Amino acid sequence: MRVGWLKRFMTQRWEDLVLLHWPVPQNSLRASLPDDLELDLFEGEAWASVVGFKLTNLRICPLNWIPWSDFWEVNLRTYVRNRHGQKGVWFHSLDSSDLLAVIGARSLYGLSYHYAQIHCSRKPKSMAYHSRRKSFLKTAKAEIFAEFPSGKNNSDHADSPLDRFLLERYRFWARRSFSSVSGDAQVMHRPYDAQGLELASYHGGLFESQGLAEPETVPVVAHYCKGFDVEATAPSWAFAMAGHANHR
Repeated sequence: MRVGWLKRFMTQRWEDLVLLHWPVPQNSLRASLPDDLELDLFEGEAWASVVGFKLTNLRICPLNWIPWSDFWEVNLRTYVRNRHGQKGVWFHSLDSSDLLAVIGARSLYGLSYHYAQIHCSRKPKSMAYHSRRKSFLKTAKAEIFAEFPSGKNNSDHADSPLDRFLLERYRFWARRSFSSVSGDAQVMHRPYDAQGLELASYHGGLFESQGLAEPETVPVVAHYCKGFDVEATAPSWAFAMAGHANHR
């Protein structure tokens, strides 16, 4: 069976990304992971991030002729690797303003998606995301604020080893409810051209909804990225069904 379309299963664009990061105690994060993944550490520290962005131009193969409305997302993630040393992201939660996207991502990938009311307000020098999850089991609110650097040079370009550790992630794992192993998928896009943010904040209950302590400080590291085009592979079980389990 030809699997070219499985490797380019989804195309989309991510815009106005605000990424806020904190070091988090390893024990609490480790307990929240499935048994076939482990924390990926930076200089001995585990990290968790809150990310808000706009998703546009979504197309899904083989029905990529069907247009999809733009929508907003807010997620809580941490950084992991599998037993083979492959690095990527584990999403504790993903809130989306598109109910069909929630249903599709849960069904196909097993991602912990939730429907939420999300609003983004943009000003010349700042932007903010406001999210309110619509769930009977794991309700949560989130407010993300970012103020852009006033300088026009590239001195605020985020390119340190820690920046790259937090940003350049091209794989994610998830586990469907009836599976005993975590499946993965790849995402492909150009490297981030993110700005470091000096003033950013988060308030809400995303961490608490996952049994984690909410941050008590402003983000230790914060980024803004204008956006880029993204391709994503189909879930790994689809490659296995097509007889191409070793697709990576």
